[in-house]
Amino acid sequence: MVDNIDIQPTDAKERIKAAAARIFSLRGLEGARMQDIADEAQINKAMLHYYFRNKQQLFELIFEEKVKRIFSALEALSGSTASFEDRIRSFVDTQISIVLEFPAMPLFVMLEARKNPGLLEEKFGKLPVAAIRTKFSNMVRAEAEAGNIKVVAFDQLFVNIMSLCVFPIIAEPMIRHVLDKDEASFRDLIEARKKLVADLIIHDLKP
Repeated sequence: MVDNIDIQPTDAKERIKAAAARIFSLRGLEGARMQDIADEAQINKAMLHYYFRNKQQLFELIFEEKVKRIFSALEALSGSTASFEDRIRSFVDTQISIVLEFPAMPLFVMLEARKNPGLLEEKFGKLPVAAIRTKFSNMVRAEAEAGNIKVVAFDQLFVNIMSLCVFPIIAEPMIRHVLDKDEASFRDLIEARKKLVADLIIHDLKP
């Protein structure tokens, strides 16, 4: 049992949310226990229940926050007034940075969405996903019509960008083993990919 720790309410909530995100990413909703979350946050279970009634309430809060973080970079991409190339570079940089903050986040979201297909629709329904997608698609088409980039299927471009940004971080254990990387050198590799991935995408789009 962990004793009460003298921390401010805001700090306590953030610690609980960070701990819950780690536990949920490792064990999912079904496998996580409130005691595990309390132990991870270094508080007692009574304090945890003071802020959150049950793990379902906590899970829904964490899930929604992570979904919003994943798509926040897309909103910035479609709403920017910078050049197309600069938007791509900014999007790649932001997306990799977001996933690096919580490497298990994409896998966490996808695994829970597979278990409950209605979960994504429920959470995405509160986000302007369709509007963002339309803006991004129109931007790509306008660039192609202006001769700045080659004609490309928007769906394939989006999947390529997301895959190049997210997969290496999800696959960290395998990549570190195969390439014999420690934690620091792996992070350096991922940081270097911010420029590399943007360069690859931009070069591939050249007319």
